[in-house]
Amino acid sequence: MEKYFISEDWKPLNVTIPRPLGFRVIEEISYKPASEWKGESKGRYAVYLLKKQGIDHFNVINEISKILHSKVHYIGIKDTNAITEQIIYTENTKKIVDKIENEKYSLYFLGYSDSKFNHTGNIFEIELQTDDYEELERRIKKLSQIKYLPAYVGYQRFGTRRPITHVIGKMLVLRDWKNALDFLIGYPFEGESEILKKARSEYMKGNYKEALELFPKKFKDERIALKLLLKNENYLNILKSLQTPLSFFVEAYQSYLFNKYLSRIMDPKNVDENLMIEIPTSYSKCDEICKEIFREEGIVNADFKVKELKINVRSMVRKAYTRVRNFDFKNKKISFALDRGIYATIVIREIARDDPRLFT
Repeated sequence: MEKYFISEDWKPLNVTIPRPLGFRVIEEISYKPASEWKGESKGRYAVYLLKKQGIDHFNVINEISKILHSKVHYIGIKDTNAITEQIIYTENTKKIVDKIENEKYSLYFLGYSDSKFNHTGNIFEIELQTDDYEELERRIKKLSQIKYLPAYVGYQRFGTRRPITHVIGKMLVLRDWKNALDFLIGYPFEGESEILKKARSEYMKGNYKEALELFPKKFKDERIALKLLLKNENYLNILKSLQTPLSFFVEAYQSYLFNKYLSRIMDPKNVDENLMIEIPTSYSKCDEICKEIFREEGIVNADFKVKELKINVRSMVRKAYTRVRNFDFKNKKISFALDRGIYATIVIREIARDDPRLFT
């Protein structure tokens, strides 16, 4: 995200969000909250409402799939560091669990459905904290007058504390298996805990056993990789064993390229709400702007369809601009709805103009 949309000479405003309690995301089905979805008495899919707080999407999905003895389908990946509500569903209609409640998540059976869901977007309710509420309100008032914002892919898609998801994706596209693992396990970041910095540093030194002992159990991919590295340094096979779907990383890299493209063509004075941007899976299918970005990234000869890892992503096609719906600001809380695939941070970044780690 190289440019701002609102052409005001605003200085950085220290805006923070008390996570996870101050950041709420509610999945929207047919323009209504997911909790209002009503199921049928029978159908092909068993449908549940998942509420979670402070737990990674893939970890909770894997845990629930074991409980339900079936693959769990979801519509969207929700933020880890937030309170979220979303629809999940399974084709196992015989094994029904009415309710699960624990510290990290709750699951409620809603009924059955024969059809997929019309996921129109997400509703956000966010508490904003700052030392200058007068300036914050002034900026929010300006923002409320804007019909559209650029449909950047938000910071969360790349990692907020460790913005390396797209970098791993780039390494996979380049078939650089070792560097993909290095970015997954190594390269400590400043915002991480001391124990994580130590674990990643030990890995970079080649001390796999010491790194494994330091990584907390919730870092499943890192631990899986390290256990396998202790047996054999077959980087390709190790990548195949990870819990996170590898297409997740490649799609993050596509999103990074999309943001670069959008930054170059964005024009606040000439918004075409129907304008679409395409990031193809190969250089030969690019337009001139896309080719320029591929050359800068050194991926002219790369192929996003990584057959070695069974990654078969499609070209990324996404609207350049998005409408902000149902915008409101009361009691230091901002609320709005965004279309599917649009992140709340694109709204907050226009207001804050500051380090995204403060509000993601």
